Amino acid sequence: MMNFLDRRVVHPGSFVFKEGDSGDQAFIIQTGAVELLRGETVIAELSANTIFGEMALIDGAPRMASARARTETTLIVIPRAMVDAKLKGVDPFVIKLLGILVQNVRSMAGKLGESKPDSPAAN
Repeated sequence: MMNFLDRRVVHPGSFVFKEGDSGDQAFIIQTGAVELLRGETVIAELSANTIFGEMALIDGAPRMASARARTETTLIVIPRAMVDAKLKGVDPFVIKLLGILVQNVRSMAGKLGESKPDSPAAN
């Protein structure tokens, strides 16, 4: 398999990925900070030792948010092939459970996005 993982340096204001992109990598923040955005709204701020982008590796759905570096950030890149290799041989029940968990998170995030005070659904 792989004996090392690639690293990527992202400059402040640069996007790691954008909402709607397909996802074939997840990332761990080694140093720096990343913000997650839905549209122009910051929904989370992530710091060192945080993983993000992992849901697309589990369910293959498009990215549900954009990720943008807040500071000079070094990321450890986790490729889809590595996740697929780790999931080989895992009980199918566990894989199905992971898929359900990701689906629930996506559903909840969608509902939260619909209930913004300035959205018609909230009025």
